[in-house]
Amino acid sequence: MTPRLEAAAPRTWGPRDEVPVPAPPASPEEDLARKLARREAKILAEASRSLDPWERYRALTDAVKEGIDLAEMADRKVRFALVVMAGINVGLFVLTTRPELLAVGNAPLHGWLGFYLLAYALVAVCFFLQAVEALRPRGARPSLGAAPRALRDPDEVPRYDVDSYDQAWRDVRFDQLNGELARRNHGLALVNLEKYAALGRLYVGLRVLAVLFGGLVVMVALSTLYGGGRP
Repeated sequence: MTPRLEAAAPRTWGPRDEVPVPAPPASPEEDLARKLARREAKILAEASRSLDPWERYRALTDAVKEGIDLAEMADRKVRFALVVMAGINVGLFVLTTRPELLAVGNAPLHGWLGFYLLAYALVAVCFFLQAVEALRPRGARPSLGAAPRALRDPDEVPRYDVDSYDQAWRDVRFDQLNGELARRNHGLALVNLEKYAALGRLYVGLRVLAVLFGGLVVMVALSTLYGGGRP
């Protein structure tokens, strides 16, 4: 005969027993603060991690493009300086080929004109030399050292034959391409450093030419004033 199961009596809470109290629901502001904290922690972890090879490749490619853009910008600034210098030379030609403007016969300052034009010519020669230095072709090819032969360098590609070049691209690794891009970006940085140094000297010369031209205009005004404007 099976024992009879009796129903368990309901538990009664004594004075020393603690009744569990459910936690109050979080307010919308607390939920938002927790979400923002988790998002900031995720962003911090993402920002502090190392780049994977594909991300490093894209970053290096962007850096190389920026270096090329900087070099082209420097060349455009050189061409602009040459245009300004050509305008100054046109004005100088107009002034020095008009005796009635210079009043050569009666002006007390006409004896300094030859020395003045000589100084202008010397500065102009230095200006042109700096323009040539800024526009001079430069190769962005640092020493490869023990690195493998470059696959994207126009000077290195002809050293392959067709089959070996195709095989090299089949066997290339991400770290090899990234290393090649890093060396190329370093070479471009050196090129731009030289170009912008020459560009700075070029614009110093352009300012000196502008000052000399302004002084010549003052000389013409004084010659006209004291010489009566007659040759």
